[in-house]
Amino acid sequence: MTSTRIIIKDDEQFAQLDAVREHHGVNWRGMLIKGAERLEDGGVLPTEEQACDDAEGE
Repeated sequence: MTSTRIIIKDDEQFAQLDAVREHHGVNWRGMLIKGAERLEDGGVLPTEEQACDDAEGE
């Protein structure tokens, strides 16, 4: 089995990702696969800077 390790820069970002994962009822692998499918289908994901700007505005 192959594995991938990611580093999440802080607890707030981890909490945000974990909340999305829980909301959609997927595990981490499922969330990664769904994100990849969205990118392959031409879905646009915000840049890290845009995501941070949106989080600050909340």
